[in-house]
Amino acid sequence: NRPRLRSGLYSAPPPPRFIPQKEIVYNGLLPYSDRLDREATELLAEIKANLCRAVLLRELWPGVAFWSRKLFSFLKLYGRRFSKEDHVLFIKLLYELVTLPDLEPHMMQIYARLLIQLLKKKELLSRDDLQLPWRPLYDLYERIIYSKTEHLGLIWFPNSVDHILKALIKSCRLYFPASSTKEMLDEWRPLLCVFDMVMQKAISNMELFLPTIMPPEEHSQGFQMWFEELMNLWMSVQNQPSWEGHLVNLFARLANDNIGYVDWTPYIPTIFTRILRSLNLPVGVSQMVAPRYLTNSYDVGHLVLWITALLGGPGNPGQKQLTCLFNSIASFYHPSNHGRWQSRLMRLLQRLPASVVRRVHRERHAEPSWITLVPECQRLTDEDLQDFTRSLMGATLLAMFSKTGSTDAAYALQNLALLTPELAIPPVLEKTYAAMQTLTEPHTLTATLSCMIGMARSLVSPNNHYPEGRAHVLPLLMGSLPGVDPNDFSKCMITFQFITTFTTLVPLVDCSSAPSRYSDLSEVRSYLCFASAEFEDFFLILNAHLKCHEN
Repeated sequence: NRPRLRSGLYSAPPPPRFIPQKEIVYNGLLPYSDRLDREATELLAEIKANLCRAVLLRELWPGVAFWSRKLFSFLKLYGRRFSKEDHVLFIKLLYELVTLPDLEPHMMQIYARLLIQLLKKKELLSRDDLQLPWRPLYDLYERIIYSKTEHLGLIWFPNSVDHILKALIKSCRLYFPASSTKEMLDEWRPLLCVFDMVMQKAISNMELFLPTIMPPEEHSQGFQMWFEELMNLWMSVQNQPSWEGHLVNLFARLANDNIGYVDWTPYIPTIFTRILRSLNLPVGVSQMVAPRYLTNSYDVGHLVLWITALLGGPGNPGQKQLTCLFNSIASFYHPSNHGRWQSRLMRLLQRLPASVVRRVHRERHAEPSWITLVPECQRLTDEDLQDFTRSLMGATLLAMFSKTGSTDAAYALQNLALLTPELAIPPVLEKTYAAMQTLTEPHTLTATLSCMIGMARSLVSPNNHYPEGRAHVLPLLMGSLPGVDPNDFSKCMITFQFITTFTTLVPLVDCSSAPSRYSDLSEVRSYLCFASAEFEDFFLILNAHLKCHEN
């Protein structure tokens, strides 16, 4: 139904509207933003033309390398300001370049970094838009990591090639075909022998290559082909082999990517028992400690992912085990306890609330994409979050005064306050007020102020979870003034940071006349307006403190 012109001919259809994959929104705020669209379009056309010309001429150096760097700079300046078709073509071209046989390691790193950048936003391209074969990447990995000539000095690989290649595989495995899982298992199953060192290679390859993000209809071709077998293998081995950590990392990734689609209930008690054992804590009267040569400790980052994915669901069995776990290790967070195991405990305490915050954001606030959502029955409820906070608060309040500092505890409390401010903030407030009235314990004041700085945003947030939090701002500011003491540098600096944080979050305006002007204010708002008249007194006292110390 195209419109006809006066001459009787049909007019051409309008060109399709250009839809960029993802632009940098801040570019629109620049004073020359009106010129950026034209510059980006011209630069992209130049990159596409010259990159194709260099590939056709087989000029890998300097042609393809130069224009690859140009494309990398384009991504930094303009974001992914190209169509989905161009995005897919760029990725396929770079994938072919990376997997070229006998490519110099330096050139491979250039193409790999660019390909990782193109694959970084996985929500932009679904598995229907892009599929990449796994075999060329595996051949490249085998040729570099297990090179037979490097130890002879016949070839040299940069120190970073291992890290870059693994990062590239992690970015690409999302787009491996559905049939790739069976092909990988056929390749590595013959190597699964617990009495041979080749088991390490097989399990590490499975951890690195096996895809775990698939739509539910493809699960039968994915993790369901190997989950029972590998889980039974992990359950049956008790001698802490070196490959056990790789298997745990694979299970953690599987659990995080498929929340609600894997039944972990029969294995949850064993999982938390193994986690407790991997912490290598001193136990018994003789203070038995695992030998120093044992390297079987699980990676804390993957443990946190696994624990987070087990939470929620009917009955919430994962939370019950987590509560038992922290009840058993809470005493190790006491300031009087110190050992080489403490750093792992502090990392666990720091990262676990942050991981739960990411999961809550993923379930409640993330933009919908092609990646499968968490089922409604498995999502974390407010009751689940309250149980989670209660299980961690005892250990966190002890860790506030750790000999290693309060940074980890402050980070944990910050995330717990984001989840459940009504449970996380009051105990810390109580300790803070007590510390402000004690002049003989500066370490206690420094630790509590550090934790309150992390919880400041949740304290002043006008939500319905902890509405009375804003009433504590002025008492806290007034109580912190004795901390301005140049004789104790650390206490003085943390006090200034505390004051700066709260004065940044709260507008310093005298609103005491507002209740007489507006009759619809609530009781809490009226109290806050009257209390704002004390801002002037706070600054006068602060100024007097500063002048006194200057003299």
